[in-house]
Amino acid sequence: MIFLGLFIFFIFLVAYYRKKGIQDQEAVETAFWNRENEANHTRRQDISGLSYITIPFEKFPMDICDNPEIKEFEQTLTELSSKKILNLGSQTNTDLKLKYGPANLEMLGEYDENFSILCRTLVSYAECLLKLGYRKEAQIVLEFGISCGSDHSRNYRMLADLYQEQHQTKELASLLAKANELDSPMKQSIISHIEEKMTAAS
Repeated sequence: MIFLGLFIFFIFLVAYYRKKGIQDQEAVETAFWNRENEANHTRRQDISGLSYITIPFEKFPMDICDNPEIKEFEQTLTELSSKKILNLGSQTNTDLKLKYGPANLEMLGEYDENFSILCRTLVSYAECLLKLGYRKEAQIVLEFGISCGSDHSRNYRMLADLYQEQHQTKELASLLAKANELDSPMKQSIISHIEEKMTAAS
């Protein structure tokens, strides 16, 4: 009888948690669709005053050499400079519609894609500069990448390597602080790499 009672209790317990799980999931879905409905009815907002990114060509090593790869990266950056660039981070489409209205969503997506292209280009540009021996120039490019919010692992790693070579412990500590703010699957790996470089630089 004891075992039968425990078995019945177990069945009821499983049924309870199963029902609760379904109710919780339904509540999540309802909240999502309510929020999405609100977002779809948000009036168009003025986005002219957002924090658009400007490429600092006055600091960049433009026309430093005639290497075709370097020239290609410089051309990409020049083309990007005529476009609007926004780092929208991890905001979802629903978040963006709630803030700025669905009428702005397509433009904001384009500006965010420009940011992704910028980050990829900066990393490749810096890699090429390093390959050609332009270490100081590569550092300038990588530092701009971090300053505008890039979360590319290679951007952090290459810059940490350059700081370690020059025993720039203060800069490494600042870079580590930036890495701790990341929302990226590579966050812990980036942090570990910087901490290793801090140990080597000290």
